[in-house]
Amino acid sequence: LLFGGLARTFKQTRCAFYLHQLAELDNPARTLVLTADDFSRVNPNTGAAPIFRSQRDADITLKLYSTHPVLVKHGVESKSTGRQPDVRAWPVKYVTMFHMTNDSHLFLKAEELKKQGFKPSSFNQWLGADERSAIPLYSGRMIHNFDHRHASVVVNEENLQNAGLSDGLLAIQKADVNRYPTPQYWVKSEDVPPAQRLDWALAFRDIARATDVRTMIAAIIPTTAAGNKLPMLLPEVVADGQYPKVAALLLANLCSFTFDFVTRQKVQSTSVNLFILEQLPVITPARFNDPLPAAFTQAMRAAKLMNGHHAHPTVADFVIPQVLALTYTAHDMAPFARDLGYVDEAGEVLPPFVWNDEERRTRLAALDALFFWLYGLGLDDAAYIMDTFPIVRDQDTKAFGSYRTKDDVLAVLADLSS
Repeated sequence: LLFGGLARTFKQTRCAFYLHQLAELDNPARTLVLTADDFSRVNPNTGAAPIFRSQRDADITLKLYSTHPVLVKHGVESKSTGRQPDVRAWPVKYVTMFHMTNDSHLFLKAEELKKQGFKPSSFNQWLGADERSAIPLYSGRMIHNFDHRHASVVVNEENLQNAGLSDGLLAIQKADVNRYPTPQYWVKSEDVPPAQRLDWALAFRDIARATDVRTMIAAIIPTTAAGNKLPMLLPEVVADGQYPKVAALLLANLCSFTFDFVTRQKVQSTSVNLFILEQLPVITPARFNDPLPAAFTQAMRAAKLMNGHHAHPTVADFVIPQVLALTYTAHDMAPFARDLGYVDEAGEVLPPFVWNDEERRTRLAALDALFFWLYGLGLDDAAYIMDTFPIVRDQDTKAFGSYRTKDDVLAVLADLSS
């Protein structure tokens, strides 16, 4: 590593990442060339190095950054004008709620709630004699993409380093719309900061690795009580009424394979830090107002993923119902469904969507194909990106005998590309 003054510049730099032995430096496929502009393009706020595994990874990523904005671009400091305001692609702010160490005095286990006179209530909550409620404290291990019921937390007191472990809910358990994951703790609703007391929120896992099955894992959670390793993206302005639509569209973006692929080029340890999240490329809100291609619309109607209410449906007209169906799988997410307008003529929230693995696969494949198209990637790049998720491939091969997720996504993308 060489350090020099401002006058010492280089047109380009030869880089390599994830090397295990020096001989790999002689393999042209393992080394790539990046310019100073490349560094600032993929990390405009920090100028840090990405961690490309290959030139193909770099080419695809740089292409995405050349045509799409980052979530938050920090304003530049100027002597004449001062610091310019940040530019946010989406009207959300990053919030962490309860610190798992500093706020531990607020956390209550089930037996502690019983001693204080609380009784189990609806929607995974507890109700006190004075009508005070205790709500589940969500942690990262409890969620997965579009799934707030991924796992319960079980406690192994003998594990001094990490007592909380995951106990995944099976599909047959999730088919019960009254089945909820058991958290390690609950918190009294009055301990949630007043300005952040929402019925639901968009959240994502902070703990992640570039070598996991998925790196960016996000979902709507039914409360705003969450540990600091489950950050939330809350509305910049709570009262403007835009958050439900914004959260649904942004969630779909975060959960896409394209977004995850770029995230993997940035995560160098085990955390999706704020500075990483802010510098990831997103689809702009305006793009969701674009019309859907006719061939895709016809295919989605044939697959019964779209109704005929929209003569010329936009991207948002398709994405929002998919997010609703993937998310509203239990009664505790009724407020989210209500806020998206999923109600009957009397204004009552309609029943949840019963968990069905096959139906979810169809919806997810359509969303992933749509985001490949929105990001401007064709079949070749999409196929390459899908192959960079080996655990997804291995899980599919074990369950179906082939990489079904890839096949399903590319089949839908063909309709978008035709």
